[in-house]
Amino acid sequence: MSDLLSTFKKPEERLEDLGLDGLTILQNPQAFRFNIDSVLLAWYASGAVHMRTKTADLGTGTGVLPLLLYGRTHTGHIDAVEIQKEMADMAARSVAMNRLENKIHVFCSDLREEPGRHLTRGAYDVVITNPPYMPKGQGAVNPDRPLAIARHEITCTLDDVAAAAQALLKDRGKLFMVHRADRLVDLCAVLRAHTLEIKRIRPVQPFPDKPANQVLLAAAKRGKPGAVIEAPLSVYSEPGVYSDAINRIYGTDGPVPKVFR
Repeated sequence: MSDLLSTFKKPEERLEDLGLDGLTILQNPQAFRFNIDSVLLAWYASGAVHMRTKTADLGTGTGVLPLLLYGRTHTGHIDAVEIQKEMADMAARSVAMNRLENKIHVFCSDLREEPGRHLTRGAYDVVITNPPYMPKGQGAVNPDRPLAIARHEITCTLDDVAAAAQALLKDRGKLFMVHRADRLVDLCAVLRAHTLEIKRIRPVQPFPDKPANQVLLAAAKRGKPGAVIEAPLSVYSEPGVYSDAINRIYGTDGPVPKVFR
């Protein structure tokens, strides 16, 4: 096993168990690492994904979303793009380590230029994305460029992400996204401008008595107006203790989100 692992793992990286279907992922403790946002987004999108669904992940980072989504659904085709070479390489090695190269395809590519390059326009049933949360010019920018790119709209804006998703999705195709709650108005305006109609919003709050700080969104390309605001999802029941809902999501026995139309 150690000899096989050395084929994929660099000395500065470590192997993490995703706790799902025996899948593992490579992570660099000194660089950007996935967090609960990705776990929630993969769960939220899983109800719309099945064996024959064609899915695109925009800004895959280390490839956690495709791995989690595959682990939940055993879907047959996920294309993932990532602009940073080091991240894309790590994602591709994690995919190969899990022997999923025929299911998950990683491209080092700029999503602003992507539709029509590696990913076919109008070919995808589902697009998933965990984009940078902070607009350029707001908040302190991390001096480490890979971390800055992951958190701030440096290489792509929310408008860029929406344009790419709109170009890649089939009509009535579904977009799933996680973002900051305080940018909800921006999200509604930008997505609608690209004919992506929000259909479901799931607020995510740190504790049951606290305001939401994140939202999970589901939108449909050329969908009819009308959104459902779902019950809030509380991450913790008390400091340091995940809620029952989060424990069910981290397990696989929780309810699969309903598919919207």
